[in-house]
Amino acid sequence: MKHSILAVENSVVGTWQLMSISSLVLETQETIRLYGEHPTGYIQYSPGVVFLTAGELKPPASASYTDAERADVHRAIIVGYAGTYTVEGNKVIHHILTSSRPEWIGSAQIRYFEISEKNLTIKTAPIKSERTGQDVVGTLTFERVE
Repeated sequence: MKHSILAVENSVVGTWQLMSISSLVLETQETIRLYGEHPTGYIQYSPGVVFLTAGELKPPASASYTDAERADVHRAIIVGYAGTYTVEGNKVIHHILTSSRPEWIGSAQIRYFEISEKNLTIKTAPIKSERTGQDVVGTLTFERVE
């Protein structure tokens, strides 16, 4: 039994590039893509540590940012966090040590995952959208890059 648990945990280890993000609005059952068709980001699992950054980032017009451009960058970041994780079946629990969402620091964020060939699909438990205030279930799809 212990071998199969390790096999599942090891299957998430790697670097995964974000391909899509959608949110199912629980009240209306509408699927929305607040971050467009081509969000940017990565999730990286190493043995015992997780790091995620995701957003809808575009390169700045010049090498130096204006204050307005800096504010736009911060608004475009969906989330960035790091911490440890545990795997229980198809559930991965991210134990947040640092985050762009301060209310997540010290929390356990529950995610449900499925791996199919080179793709990792992660669904959130119901959460409140930081952008809309609605209760949603987020779905993030990643492709393995290493």
